[in-house]
Parts: sequence; structure tokens; C-alpha cells
Amino acid sequence: MCHILCLKSIVKRIGAIHSLQFLYHTLIKMPRSYTLKLETRALGAVQIMNGLIYSALGFLCFALFLEEEERKHTGYIPVVVTLTYIFWSLPFFISSGSTIIGAQKRPTKYKLIYSLVMNILSVCFSIVGTIILSIACFTYHADTNEYVWTHMAGSMLLQYLLFSTITEVICACITIRWIVVALSHPEYSEKSPSLSESSVSIKGPA
Repeated sequence: MCHILCLKSIVKRIGAIHSLQFLYHTLIKMPRSYTLKLETRALGAVQIMNGLIYSALGFLCFALFLEEEERKHTGYIPVVVTLTYIFWSLPFFISSGSTIIGAQKRPTKYKLIYSLVMNILSVCFSIVGTIILSIACFTYHADTNEYVWTHMAGSMLLQYLLFSTITEVICACITIRWIVVALSHPEYSEKSPSLSESSVSIKGPA
């Protein structure tokens, strides 16, 4: 009787070891794949184009406000602050778009996390820019009471920059949402073994 009890204990331990091996193989060693929506590639392209348009508008603002009019302020916002924001935010806009395109082609965990970080930074910069450009747009005024074409051009440039910034916020927020969904629902690339194959069945004496 003692031998039978010892044999049962050994079999139970072996079954527990096999169960742990099964869990380790399934949860840790099993390679995972992530699925990112195909539409994220289009959003990435929009972000890159938005960054390029942003750079063109920034150079136009530089030429208009500093070289043509020699302005010091765009409304309540100094020209230096507006131009600094434009050129500092450019790398984040373009990088957030290019990283999400690369992540959509070959979605790995590290690419998705890197793209997530870049899009979060892009959203932060865009929110700051929305505040700056909104104040600049609503407080921008001409230096004289006469009609000057440069004032109209400057007002339009600020409005286009504000529209592009809001567009970046929307695209980056949608992208962040899709990345989080992809990271939360990984798929196993291999068929995991069933628990019945890895566990040991314990049978009592007949």
C-alpha cells in the first residue's frame, strides 16, 4: 500500500511538471504575431504628407514674417515661438507616419511600441501647437489700418497651420487606438499543443 501511494505521488508530480511546461511553452516561448489594420498605412501616409506640408508652410511663414514684414509677433504669440514650434514638431509628424507604415508591413511588438511612443509624442506636440496657433490666429492683426496683402497671406498661413495640426491630432489618436488594440490581441503563430497531450492522466488501481 505504501508503494502505491508513493507511485501516485510521483505520477502527480510528473503531471504537475508537464502542466508547467505546457504553460511555459504557451505563454512565454510561443512566438506571437500582431495584426494591424491596413488603414493605418493610409494614416501614416497622411501624417508624412502633413509633415511635408507643414515644412512648406513653415518656410513661407519664415519668409513672410521675418524677411518681408520683419514682424516680432503673430498676435499675442512671438514669431520666434511660432516658427520654433513649427520646425521642432516636423520630425515627430514625419517619424510617427513612417514608423506606423513600417509597423503595419511587419508588425512586431517592438515596432508597435516604438510607433506608439512616436504617435503619443506627436499628439502632445500637436495639442501644444493647437493652443499656440489658435491664439495666433485669433489675435493676429495688421500693423496699419490699410489693406496689406501680407496681412491676408499671414492670416491664411496661420489658419492652414492650425488645420494641419488638428489633422495630425486626429490621425495620431486613431493610430494610437489601433496600435493598442493590436497589442492587446496577439495571435499565436503556431498551433499550441492541447492540454490533454501534455498532461498525465492518473488512474487508480483497478
